[in-house]
Amino acid sequence: MLSPVSILLLIIQESRKMSKYLIVTHQFLPHVSPRTTRWKLLVDELVSLGHEVTVLTGTKQHSQDSNIETIFVGNSRASNVVVSLRNQSNGLDSKNRIKSIIFKLLKKVYRFVIRNFAWPDYTMFWLISVFKVRNKLNLEYDVLVTVSLPFSSHIAGYLINKKIGKPWIMDVGDPFTLKTTASENNSFLYGRLNKYYEGKFYQQASKVLFTHDDARKIHIKEFQINPSITVVGQPISKFREHLYEQTKNYNYTNNDIKFGYFGIFTHGVRTPVNFINFLDKFQNYEMHWYINSDSESILQKNRLDSSKHNFNSHVARDEALQLMTKSFHCLVSIGNLNPNQIPSKVIEYIATGKPVIHFAEINNDPVIHIADEFDNLFIVTKNTDINIFKKDLNKFFSEIDNFDSKKFNKLYSPSALIEKLDTF
Repeated sequence: MLSPVSILLLIIQESRKMSKYLIVTHQFLPHVSPRTTRWKLLVDELVSLGHEVTVLTGTKQHSQDSNIETIFVGNSRASNVVVSLRNQSNGLDSKNRIKSIIFKLLKKVYRFVIRNFAWPDYTMFWLISVFKVRNKLNLEYDVLVTVSLPFSSHIAGYLINKKIGKPWIMDVGDPFTLKTTASENNSFLYGRLNKYYEGKFYQQASKVLFTHDDARKIHIKEFQINPSITVVGQPISKFREHLYEQTKNYNYTNNDIKFGYFGIFTHGVRTPVNFINFLDKFQNYEMHWYINSDSESILQKNRLDSSKHNFNSHVARDEALQLMTKSFHCLVSIGNLNPNQIPSKVIEYIATGKPVIHFAEINNDPVIHIADEFDNLFIVTKNTDINIFKKDLNKFFSEIDNFDSKKFNKLYSPSALIEKLDTF
């Protein structure tokens, strides 16, 4: 026979309202990016809690996930061409010089046209498709979630939700109007338009998520957002015990320290120059870069010892996780040149239990605060004493089995973020 407390808990559980979530995001799987990885984790968590989830996306779907409904809106032929060209370009190595030159030329022409004339960003034509079909979708939902990058996802959600007026959660990745480098459009032409619509959406949203507190405060000040609707929607990842076992079983006694970097570089946002200078302070090391062709071009502008630097194309996420835990002493994160953006990859790194070296370019790098929470995150700068750092790193190698997975799950798991959303 159930106790009164057990009966009460059952009543609370049964009475808890299950919601229908509509997630509008131009990018979704199978396209791989920090935002698609984030929202696949969150979608899975929502479904596990009993919620119904529909994803409306501009990413062509090859198959349907049985747990969610995925709706593709857009021109599938044009989408396939763009994806194909992107994949071919990212898969090229430095030996394919002629193809590399052709793809670089195509990219420059494409980016010139898009960055100077498209609004709000490169997904302008997807927005036109959404506008055309918005009244034919017959969507049933209780909560709308819109995800950027790109900003067009918020506009698409606004168009769909305008007459319905359901609660609206905005998940803001990188800044839009406040992005000072590598802006999403021609700010000279569209600066006022950018600010008008971004401010308008913040006034209509029920809740706005920013990746870290500095970004939240800057946007509150600039757009006069009601602070009570803002939330720090921190980067998330999933702790996996089998990956941590691989981390612990790695041979850390090898004198040639192997570093791994998985990500991209962008002019004016994230560059490798200062980190490379720091890395040269190590005498014996191997640096393995898993990057796209644009990032390799940025790296190759530096004087690199070819015997120590190894270049690889991007790999699928599951393969990357295997490489992170089985192939390297340390994982490398390089900070942004502004405090408004946070490299989400650093949280995924931390979840492996591996030593993570984050190179901070600025004093107010938001990742610095995370280092107070986890011993396997090391913050270094161009002024770091290499001998002290080596001593600290070797000490950590001997204590590799002390990662606090419970603390990680409490702070950076999908469930930790869902708790901030599940309020309607």
